[in-house]
Amino acid sequence: MSNVWSNWSGWVKSWPQAIVKPASEDELCRAMRDAVGPVRVVGSGHSFTPLVESQGTIFDLAQMSGVIDHDNEAKTARIKAGTTIRDLGPLLFDRGMGLANQGDIDRQTIAGAVGTGTHGTGIDLGSISSAVQGFRLVKSDGEVLSASATENPDLFKAGCVSMGSLGIMSEITMKALPVYALEETGGRMQVDEALAQVETLRDAHRHFEFFWFPFADDVIVKFLSETDKEARPRRRKDDGVESKDDKTFRTLCEVSRYLPFLRGPIQKYMTSSSSRYSLSTDAPGRVRWSHDAFPSDRNNRFNEMEYAVPAEVGPDCLREVAVHMKTCGVNFLFPLEYRYVAADDIWISPFYQRDSVTISVHQYHRQPYADLFAGVEKIFRRYEGRPHWGKLHTMKAADFATMYPRWDDFCKLRRELDPQAKMLNPYLKGIFGVV
Repeated sequence: MSNVWSNWSGWVKSWPQAIVKPASEDELCRAMRDAVGPVRVVGSGHSFTPLVESQGTIFDLAQMSGVIDHDNEAKTARIKAGTTIRDLGPLLFDRGMGLANQGDIDRQTIAGAVGTGTHGTGIDLGSISSAVQGFRLVKSDGEVLSASATENPDLFKAGCVSMGSLGIMSEITMKALPVYALEETGGRMQVDEALAQVETLRDAHRHFEFFWFPFADDVIVKFLSETDKEARPRRRKDDGVESKDDKTFRTLCEVSRYLPFLRGPIQKYMTSSSSRYSLSTDAPGRVRWSHDAFPSDRNNRFNEMEYAVPAEVGPDCLREVAVHMKTCGVNFLFPLEYRYVAADDIWISPFYQRDSVTISVHQYHRQPYADLFAGVEKIFRRYEGRPHWGKLHTMKAADFATMYPRWDDFCKLRRELDPQAKMLNPYLKGIFGVV
């Protein structure tokens, strides 16, 4: 077979019988009817789990991109499912709108981000999936269903986070906001000080997160706050083009990889490069339109594990994870990332019915991750963590049945929509307990 597919980090590969690239919903429907299973759909390949892996058919929605229409009064936009978040920002801006929240990586397609519960940070702000107002879903037999809070409401609450297991989204209607600007501030804080003031820091800004290299005594805090100040346009490099900072960090990853005893000094050096931050001296920062303010151009490849834990236990969980990483003996260089996400009512969203803290652990893509992630995952489980659907974990159906009150309802609906499990690859069969 000549077809080959790989995810962004390069650790997941697949050799499907066919890679189909429809340019419209009609083409997608026709191809779905005849597609050889397992049928999987790819956005930009930024998930680290084997969601797309298939020996059957992979659908690539890159040609299904753009904004179909918008409603300025309702502040909604109908978006083709293959539109990347990076491309979506300017398209919405030109229509006087912006997403309410997004993550610090924007290479994902909107359907991929929605399907995996991808998120940004903000205690009053939900994941990208929580902004969905409706969608069109192409089932495994080619039939199209529409879903919203009033039309097929169970499908709506199940489908807003479903990993492409119910069918393939062809378009999504998203809630948006009038265009707005964000001011970025932050800097370096002593870790104990940051954790002692974490709720104050969280509540003082629209968006709050921090990064912690566990061998360092400080964390790097980052805030985004809505502002009326004049926003300056951002000139971004093309996706995948390395900046000077990218090259420096990649060099340090390679040094640490071969000289692991330097990982501690390197982590302290990386932290010390930021200026000191204090709540009492919150200096003016960089002002950009929202779609330019959210993303960071991350071009150093990695693998990632992330769990969502109840917000009130986030600091305790983080401390335990950091201690484990420092003492387990496994070499690593990337920092921990700490963010807040508001509760939602999406059936298998990691944020279902609870405000959460997400803690992310990364490993450079040229280094093995299994041992590092295994130890961290045990800690997440003790804190009732739920894994991000697009990031590495080892949970199976029996685990999820105890995590999610609507798990059985989701599985029942999945069987009704796809009784032959055409949409499930071996990985997803393990997730849903399908033999």
